[in-house]
Amino acid sequence: MLGFINLELMLPIDPAQFTNNEAWLLLQLNDVPVQTTQDGDFNALAIMELSTGMIFGMEMVRVTESEMSEFQSRKLLAAAEAQAGSRPQQLFIDSERKADNVSSVATAMGISIERAPSDELAPLSREARDGFAAHISRGPP
Repeated sequence: MLGFINLELMLPIDPAQFTNNEAWLLLQLNDVPVQTTQDGDFNALAIMELSTGMIFGMEMVRVTESEMSEFQSRKLLAAAEAQAGSRPQQLFIDSERKADNVSSVATAMGISIERAPSDELAPLSREARDGFAAHISRGPP
């Protein structure tokens, strides 16, 4: 007989270990590029508050760009701070993602950068990514 498995107990990074607004996660919401006829293909990068799963800000980054620009990084982190009401202590970033600009901006803001493998971070953002995919697949109203 199969029993219920509590996924949170299996996660290397457990959202329950953080208090509200203590840690954020930089994540890519899309699995495939968001295609536009006029402007090309984009990746949607967002900040998620780990303890609640709330999304605080999003930036569309051209797939031809290796990472967010410094301006986009400042804009995303400022939007997240404004929505959250304060800065986190930590920002988790996929260790495979090029994120020099956002790391530099966050460090200058006094936020500690934590790099972690994608397989540890993916379960934390699955619901947000699934919701984004469902929203995009519906198309414009």
